[in-house]
Amino acid sequence: MDKKKFVNIINEIQMPKDMQQRIIEKCYIETEKKRMNKMFKKPMVAVASFAVCVCLMGVTALAATGKLEGYFRDIKRWDGAVVGTAYEQATDEVEMNIIEVSDKLVVEITMVNFKEAPYSFFEMFGIKNYKIVDANGKVIVENENLEMSAIANNKVLVNVPLDDVGNGEYTLIVSELVGGSKADQPLGLDGTWECSFRR
Repeated sequence: MDKKKFVNIINEIQMPKDMQQRIIEKCYIETEKKRMNKMFKKPMVAVASFAVCVCLMGVTALAATGKLEGYFRDIKRWDGAVVGTAYEQATDEVEMNIIEVSDKLVVEITMVNFKEAPYSFFEMFGIKNYKIVDANGKVIVENENLEMSAIANNKVLVNVPLDDVGNGEYTLIVSELVGGSKADQPLGLDGTWECSFRR
């Protein structure tokens, strides 16, 4: 069933508008997960039918709390052709902590949903876009290339160099992570993660 027809059916059901929107978003997420599973050539455990998807939306945590979950988004070229995929709203699905401050930051990244797509497909994980700001909000370091590290027990340690960072109070602000495996193209994960530290 195409998206327009699906949205029209949902709009005809008597329910609050915000609940309708959450149902549409959740079904879009499930559709994208199915597409990503095929892309990564991994078998699907189960695929819910459209009717089951609509019926279950009323009792999910998303419908109850309004909390947004991560979802896949097509990256399109100027002419509309799909040239890749990104993963949005990953903030609540990944935890980040600084565990060491020396000549570098050692950042521990934990994937909360490591048994679910896209995390279950990753062998390597890392920080793609970040900046370090001082106590006044001045950017000290921004977007240096960091290598991905191997995942162990749903965690990964990433080293962030502090060559241009003096003594003081700082905040590491990450806006994009990246995950991948040997056989597949890396996938960017958008979100916002902040960790304060003192050097």
